[in-house]
Amino acid sequence: MIDMKWMGDRVPNHGPRTRNGKQYAPLVIVNHISMGTMDSMDAWFRNPAAQVSSHFGIGRDGGIHQYVRLERAAWTQGLLSDAIPKAKAGIVRQMGMNPNLYCVSIEHEGYAGNGADGSITEEQFWRLCWLHKYIQLEVERIWGNRIVFSPETVLGHFQIDPIRKPFCPGPAFPWGRLYAELAIAERIPSLELYEERIAYQLSQASRYAAAFAIAGRVRDLAERLSDKTWGSAAEAKLLYLAPVMPEIAYGDGPVTAAGIASRILQLGQTAMGAGSWQEEAVRKLLLLEPIMKDKGVL
Repeated sequence: MIDMKWMGDRVPNHGPRTRNGKQYAPLVIVNHISMGTMDSMDAWFRNPAAQVSSHFGIGRDGGIHQYVRLERAAWTQGLLSDAIPKAKAGIVRQMGMNPNLYCVSIEHEGYAGNGADGSITEEQFWRLCWLHKYIQLEVERIWGNRIVFSPETVLGHFQIDPIRKPFCPGPAFPWGRLYAELAIAERIPSLELYEERIAYQLSQASRYAAAFAIAGRVRDLAERLSDKTWGSAAEAKLLYLAPVMPEIAYGDGPVTAAGIASRILQLGQTAMGAGSWQEEAVRKLLLLEPIMKDKGVL
């Protein structure tokens, strides 16, 4: 089982999920970027003067800390009475009250040069998916209310408070990939069964399978570049990968769809070999996976 570290014994910043005598069950899960290390997150939430907290935090290494029990309202989204009418999420405008009362919050470790833009590590991504499933099942167990995963129930802080947090958790946060994976998690009945899927995804066998799938998809797009019907679409999809190419040694000169395909297919050949560069080729191919999944290419 994936472990969580309980950190809440020294976290004072939370309150009841009640308003005017009525108790509220969690309805949505909200994702944030912490803009700090896990150590700084731990210290900040323990500081009474900070007046902030989160239910969970996920480190760059995939470690999970729990700061506030689900039965309590973490002080993450704030009262935000001026922001509620401008919220991008319909449920926030509909509820018309402090979002902390019906939200579960997840912070992600991210700091200068390490995810400050909302990009998360592979370990963070899969622990995040697990945590969504854990929250869904726990909310259903405690309140009998199921949070059905969708863009209306899995939110970013920017959708709740576009005034103070217009970008949180960041422009590079993998929303497309997250929603696609949560659609799979929705159909899996237990946490144990879902953990097995996560273990496979993070296993060595899965890494090689994903690398070969990436190379195969790029080969398919390369073959369509000259097609009168599909050529322009194939070119556009290959150009989606341009931001990642410097990390896999694209080289100097203009970035073209054909050039991108050629470099990736070279890596694919190396990954399928048995030489000393095989593992490095697999690593570089996997750098393409998040953007390919987010853009719907893979």
